[in-house]
Amino acid sequence: MAEGFTNLIQSVAGLSLADGTAHRPNPHQTLVGATRALIQTAEATAAHAQGVVPGPSTESTQTRGDQVIAQLSSVRRRANAPADTIAAFADKADRYVVAYITSLASQGTKVHKALSYFDGELRSIAQDVLDSTSDDSSVLREVLERCYSQSLHPSGTLHYDNYFIPLRESRLEWPYDPDFESEEYYDHEERLAVNEGYAEAFRVRCEHKYESESQNERKEGEAWIGFWVRAFSQCPNGPTLFHPAPSRFPQWHFADVPRYLFRAFDQASSGQSDENVVASIESISATPWHSKVDLLSRTKEKATRMLHRHLTKKCLSGGEGDDNLMSWSSSLLFVIQYAIWRCHRRDCGQDEVKICAVDTTKFPRGQFARDMPLLRAYYETSGLDQKMRRFFDFRLETADYDNGEYLSQGKVHHTGRSCVFSLDQLIQAGLHDLYPEFEDSSAMGSWTKRVKDLRLGWSIEHTTTQVDIRRAFEVARACLDPFNASDIALLLLSFKNLKVRTTTTTRTSRSRNVTQQDRENLKDYGPDEVQRYMELAETMMPEDREDCDALSWLLSSVGTQPLAQVFEST
Repeated sequence: MAEGFTNLIQSVAGLSLADGTAHRPNPHQTLVGATRALIQTAEATAAHAQGVVPGPSTESTQTRGDQVIAQLSSVRRRANAPADTIAAFADKADRYVVAYITSLASQGTKVHKALSYFDGELRSIAQDVLDSTSDDSSVLREVLERCYSQSLHPSGTLHYDNYFIPLRESRLEWPYDPDFESEEYYDHEERLAVNEGYAEAFRVRCEHKYESESQNERKEGEAWIGFWVRAFSQCPNGPTLFHPAPSRFPQWHFADVPRYLFRAFDQASSGQSDENVVASIESISATPWHSKVDLLSRTKEKATRMLHRHLTKKCLSGGEGDDNLMSWSSSLLFVIQYAIWRCHRRDCGQDEVKICAVDTTKFPRGQFARDMPLLRAYYETSGLDQKMRRFFDFRLETADYDNGEYLSQGKVHHTGRSCVFSLDQLIQAGLHDLYPEFEDSSAMGSWTKRVKDLRLGWSIEHTTTQVDIRRAFEVARACLDPFNASDIALLLLSFKNLKVRTTTTTRTSRSRNVTQQDRENLKDYGPDEVQRYMELAETMMPEDREDCDALSWLLSSVGTQPLAQVFEST
């Protein structure tokens, strides 16, 4: 890799194309400096070329045409040189990124061979990121995130089946190749036809071979995914993902994460939270490399203690120095009341308490994990004392206080995948007009109990108004502008159990056909208002759009009309 880096620098350094000479800079010049010099030279050459090319004039037509054409040809060739050099450099940069990623796998392993097989796909991803990114420091993270996503999805360009299936097909004619007409092949085929014992023995051998190969494929596929997860640890600003090893958590099921998660914060919050990053205490401590260790790969005793300490820490305290977790919620209702409570308890301005909303579909799988599966996974840990067990029991069994908590680890770089707004902005946008209950000064000192009371009051079926639908859109546009206004307005209106309109344009039949198992699955996403939002999104697809999923239709809708067609309103 060191040689490749040196070659990359040397391919850029020393270019002075405007005068056709080569100037060799200091051999220790950095790649960044060499690249900057190349760009400046290319820009200067382009500007100079504009002044050289003559326009039509009497003087130019009187000059010998062949001389002018010869001069233009010379200028054109030299003007193209920077573009050719930059293209060559871009190709080398793509190759370097891929070479670096490949170097993270041990030579001779199946993963290393797969990386070589996917060289073209990896270069395409690297090129796309390098061409599109506006943050140079995030290039490696973005490349790894895209590679990880493409390796997970069955139709992804880096899915392991794309590598393994051709290998499997090459072995289909085991144990003899029919294209090689050997005596052993014909003898084998004849014995299969006339000897039942031989045929049965061969069938059993084939079954065992298939089972063995299937197990190997599964293990190699898991190793392929594991490689990308571990690669993030080599990236300074890369994510720390929840990745349950099958050997340790064979029953673990990665539940889907709601599209939007939220967290409230201010200057007194633990860790670091701002417009660009949400970072745990451990990730900004004196030993930040410890934050790269996944909770699920730590010993059960350490993981259980960290989980318990984080979930029971006081909200206005700094927290433990080795806490690598940060909390989020799928319930915006819960987070808004938490922001109100923090503002009241700290006696600070409403503009000082912020809410961060993230679109989880733009993050790699494992960036966020629901608290409930983690609590269940560590419930039987031998180090769980009586106090901890009581807390685990309370969280797992008390649905009234389930507020859809999700956790992240280490640093979460959310720029371009989020929006951050203050409690004051939310109020100025019309929160109190939409939900006057949030303005009740007597309830500002209450948090979880207040949320429970609001849910209870809003669980009774209500009829909304056209005015409230417009207000929900106004709040969505003012505070969560990067996200689709229809989607956010639906989420806001779902705080209450609103009466759904029965019309030909709304698939209410889908709502009636929801099974009990479907409703149980919805509970995984969080409390009542989150479940209502998820279920309503499913009911919003029109009858004539069988080929379209509900959320896609919702996101393509503009204005308040689709929601007005869903809810009974006055």
